[in-house]
Amino acid sequence: MEYREILVEKAEHIATITLNRPEKLNTYTMTMGAELLAALEECDNDPDIRVMVLTGAGKAFCAGMDMSGDTSTPPEAGEGDGGMPEAAASTVKAIFSLRKPVIVAYNGAAVGMGVTMTLPFDIRIAAEGARLGMVFVRRGLIPELASPWLLPRIVGISRAAELMYTGRMLSAREALDFGLVSRVVPDDDLMPAAMELAREIAVNCSPINVALTKRMLYDFLAESDVEKVEKANHELLAWTMTQPDVVEGVMAYMQKRPPDWPLKVPDDLPDDMKR
Repeated sequence: MEYREILVEKAEHIATITLNRPEKLNTYTMTMGAELLAALEECDNDPDIRVMVLTGAGKAFCAGMDMSGDTSTPPEAGEGDGGMPEAAASTVKAIFSLRKPVIVAYNGAAVGMGVTMTLPFDIRIAAEGARLGMVFVRRGLIPELASPWLLPRIVGISRAAELMYTGRMLSAREALDFGLVSRVVPDDDLMPAAMELAREIAVNCSPINVALTKRMLYDFLAESDVEKVEKANHELLAWTMTQPDVVEGVMAYMQKRPPDWPLKVPDDLPDDMKR
């Protein structure tokens, strides 16, 4: 598929998706939203891809919604919130249903939608010069994309309240202190660090079992019945114990060599995860 407002590059089992409106600080449009979700789905369905990295072109990651009046090309008929097809329950649910990890690399300012659109992803790292802010109340708005539900689960209720009530911008180091990102690196080291993390997952870890672990993390997020959680956990564990990846993982460890994982995502997942 050809994209107008994002770039997609694939190499070494890793897909790098870049928001590509640098002249507009990668401000979000309906076209960008539709293209981003299409690219995520494309990579999620590509058996050769194991990890995705999302970043921005130029000085900013995403400076929020495009308010300039340049609305870009509207989404196709039947597309709703953020370019999501109406058949999908929500943008957040669609992102949660991805079976492969997504690493967000904030290369610069992430403001408003530039933050909320990333909260459903798995790992967030920031360049030293990045700044993050959920500025909605300062613009007469409220946060979107279920972020009032997501943010407290990431940083805790008190920190979420401070960030959302004040709408203030955080430095990368403050974002780290708040728990909004998991690490901060020098600006020039951002993409090397993101790619090193992606390779660590793509090479060393069984793609099938990363996908199953991701499913458990997000399915269990809203589950309050610990017995139900444990039962589902052990059912998946019993399945993985019968698969060839466990043999390969043990043999690779014993023989001190990189693993050559035989199972692929999504082709070899349990039937209920193949979509």
